[in-house]
Amino acid sequence: MSNWVDTETEKTTINDRRLNTRLKKLLNAVSQQPTESLPAVTNGWSETLAAYRFLDNKKVCFDTILAGHREATIERIRQQPVVLILQDTTFLNYGQAEKVGYGTLRKTKSEHYLLHPSVAFTPSRVNLGVLGAKFWQRPDKPEGWHRRKVPIEEKESYRWLESYADSCTVQSACPDTLIVNIADREGDIHDWFMDAEQRPMDEKAEYIVRAKCNRRTCNNDETGYLWNELTESKSLGKLTIVTPRQKNRKSREVTLTLHAKQLEFAGARQGQAERPTTVYAVFAKEKKPPKGEKPIEWMLLTSLPVDTLTQAQTIIGWYRCRWEIEIYFRALKQGCAVENLRLETDRRLLNCIAIYMIVAWRIQLITMQSRALPAESCEVIFTKKEWQTIFIMQNKSKPPNKAPALNEITRLLAQLGGFLARKHDGDPGIKNIWRGYTRLLAYMEAFEVMENLK
Repeated sequence: MSNWVDTETEKTTINDRRLNTRLKKLLNAVSQQPTESLPAVTNGWSETLAAYRFLDNKKVCFDTILAGHREATIERIRQQPVVLILQDTTFLNYGQAEKVGYGTLRKTKSEHYLLHPSVAFTPSRVNLGVLGAKFWQRPDKPEGWHRRKVPIEEKESYRWLESYADSCTVQSACPDTLIVNIADREGDIHDWFMDAEQRPMDEKAEYIVRAKCNRRTCNNDETGYLWNELTESKSLGKLTIVTPRQKNRKSREVTLTLHAKQLEFAGARQGQAERPTTVYAVFAKEKKPPKGEKPIEWMLLTSLPVDTLTQAQTIIGWYRCRWEIEIYFRALKQGCAVENLRLETDRRLLNCIAIYMIVAWRIQLITMQSRALPAESCEVIFTKKEWQTIFIMQNKSKPPNKAPALNEITRLLAQLGGFLARKHDGDPGIKNIWRGYTRLLAYMEAFEVMENLK
């Protein structure tokens, strides 16, 4: 069994030795073949039945499965000066095609679930682990008018505040680490800013939220609006970045003009009395985009003080790390194929997703750690047995006595998964990493069987 599995389950809260052992077996089996079904990754029908019984057991739930991994994540957070807790929502589709009559036509019954995790990253974009998640379904016929009459605790948007509250819990447990919770525009909620403002300093996590609303401001008894206030403020300077390549957009160099200002937001909203709050706003805008390109523009709200160009650049840099949670979702959906799960009951599905979330963390960790710490010994991630197996299978030669650099072994691992490693290919991506990792585990199992037969 892999050493990392022991680490991620050491402090599990499942108070049953047999269930703990089964969790380790399942986590190890799933990590070896993350895209396969449970019957495919378990060893025979009796093991498959044992897996289903584990997922059905009333002592087992989403939070208890993640509990050990959460504690291991918090321990990793304690070793860092700054940790960014990214939160976002993704849709999981479990639609099934059904026959219509006797023909070949199909109609699809769509069953969408929403998953909203909080994932910890370093500013260098290394995934430290998953702290928790919300998982739910929306009603078939949502009633928009009803939302205005219910408290925030009963709304779907409350998940953003829950993630921030959990970040404050982590901040209390890690007093020497600066914890910053980061959210996109859905997190622009006045209740969040009020919550943060009233927390004691030693229990308060910081936040960076991308603004959605052009909020009304109060400045020396004068009323203004967020975008006008920042646009009319004096520029702090410029920042040049390179945007990542996306499906419908090429990578390009962007020069942003930065503005920052401390503002007080008025508290009135749709007739409701809300306390005014004070935040810092950082506005980044591309003034001269290339012809045919939409200008890059970010309006960020933060509890961190921003008075200088360096501070504004730091806020922008940390916010740009938010893209990493999208890569985590890709690892979960493509690398682990969680949308292919067919487990009949919501309980089984939810518990199984918790297991796959730990596997997706492992896949992304290997990918990004090699980029953040390329010259470090590969043994910061891989066991001696793992890196030696990678070296032997890819190079077809005896491994060296000293552990190679992390970047070298990661590239060899990706080559096992189909990465060509040409000079212009850059760093390997998640897809080749998890393919190579799957083959690595199969090779290690084969070597172990051969050793036992001697």
